[in-house]
Amino acid sequence: MPPRIVHGDATRLPELEPLWEGLHAHHARLRPPGVPVREVGNSWSLRRTRYERWLADGQNVLLLAEADGVVVGYAMVTIAEGDMATWDVGPPVAELETLAVLPEARGAGVGTALTDAAAAAARDRGARSLLVSVLHTNADAIRFYEREDFEPFYVQHLRRL
Repeated sequence: MPPRIVHGDATRLPELEPLWEGLHAHHARLRPPGVPVREVGNSWSLRRTRYERWLADGQNVLLLAEADGVVVGYAMVTIAEGDMATWDVGPPVAELETLAVLPEARGAGVGTALTDAAAAAARDRGARSLLVSVLHTNADAIRFYEREDFEPFYVQHLRRL
């Protein structure tokens, strides 16, 4: 049975911590050489604070995938009024900031349901495009997003100082 997608607010953030911890562990396994990883508790604290700030804005969207009353995945979508000077992809510009699915729920359509809901929420807010960033070492996520009709757009590079 497909998950039920619902809109969440800041009161639902505690339910996301285990999903963030799973995503953090996944990122840590895929980390590029030489790039340190934050301690998971610190990482969640920073992310939760950012989620609280984004949700207080009123324009950004938290989507929860529920199965049998349990959150098995979530997506955070931000909507920015800024415009990309070169590329005609907004304003507003929507970004899928986080997509996390519990390992035991993967392959059951949760990610697809969340990306579809994220696209619908972005369209409802006037966006014409939805951006997502993916760690270059995360081949599974890259394949997933390409199956979901995302196309390669920008590549970020990091120079350690």
